Amino acid sequence: MRKSLASTFGTGLLVLAVAAHAEAIHPASIPEIVKRDIMKRHPSAQNLQGSHETHFGKKLLEVSYKDADGQTLLELFTSHGDLFTNEILIEDIDEIQPRVIARLKKEFQQYAIQKAELIGNPNGVGEEYEIYLKAAGRNWKISITDQGVILDKQPEILKQKGLTKVIYVGAPI
Repeated sequence: MRKSLASTFGTGLLVLAVAAHAEAIHPASIPEIVKRDIMKRHPSAQNLQGSHETHFGKKLLEVSYKDADGQTLLELFTSHGDLFTNEILIEDIDEIQPRVIARLKKEFQQYAIQKAELIGNPNGVGEEYEIYLKAAGRNWKISITDQGVILDKQPEILKQKGLTKVIYVGAPI
């Protein structure tokens, strides 16, 4: 009886844990004010997808979409629907700050950067990076400052179809 009760209780906790994380897997809805803003500036924008991120201590909505040329653009919006800043894809890994690379080398013995994005602070000094890398057979998303301070480190869970954006679940490690 005790084993059965413990098993039932454990299963219940597992279901609650999965349910708690399930929302984080799904893309965030994009408010109409944000859609209108994007469509005003990019009338041919397609495949708008949103996700929640934190940069410079602010909870933001990241919206990715394809422009008329088929390029994926990434923009960050405040909770009021105002454009905060853009994320810029770093084409040349050598453009990443040396302090960031040094920190990644310290954190991961061997790694391969798959993608890196730069986020400039529109309200002051500083930059943050979102770095997607593979280390020890796992994919990771690292949020890190230009000074090499890791803000968030999460293993990859699920990729969105058709975009290079990656969705993560779980508490920072």
